Amino acid sequence: MGHKVNSGGSTGAKVPKTRKTGNDFMLDTNGPLWNWRTFFAVFVLIVFATSVVEVFNEFRSGETLASMGDDLARLVISALVLAAFLYDRHVQQKTLRDLSGQLEKARGQLARLDSRSVELAGQYRAVMQKQFDAWNLTASEQDVVIGMLKGLSFREIAGLRETREKTVRQQASTVYRKAGVSSRNELTAWFFEDMLDPLPAQGV
Repeated sequence: MGHKVNSGGSTGAKVPKTRKTGNDFMLDTNGPLWNWRTFFAVFVLIVFATSVVEVFNEFRSGETLASMGDDLARLVISALVLAAFLYDRHVQQKTLRDLSGQLEKARGQLARLDSRSVELAGQYRAVMQKQFDAWNLTASEQDVVIGMLKGLSFREIAGLRETREKTVRQQASTVYRKAGVSSRNELTAWFFEDMLDPLPAQGV
């Protein structure tokens, strides 16, 4: 993290905030569609079981395959429907496992990013503190600088510090003088100028 600790230097790279997201990939097993599919599967299973019993009894009674045609057709069709349902169920469970694995992997990556972000934020805060010390800023002036870098107005900073806005403005003016800048924008640019990559050369 390169930086200069003087009145015209710059600090290290900005640490982007990593925000956790709680997006869970779950299959809805309680919705109307799932309930309808379950009811249909139970119905087909009953048809299949009934067909098996009827075909078995007819076969034992000596009936020919031709006479058992309707029962055999019903048996085959119900078996195919059940097989299709079980296959679809298997695919859904596999999809759920895959999505759950991806979610856990993403959570692990976010946890590592959060840990790294905290570490980098601590390093950057240490760099800022060195510069504050180099400028001989008081604790109040440091608070004002941090508030300005966060984008707070003088009134908002005054409210947080429980002081008058005029006092905050005076402290900001003192900071500008010590830092060798003339405005809030220059102060912010001073801290962030090394955090942005150089602009690519524009082709003619």
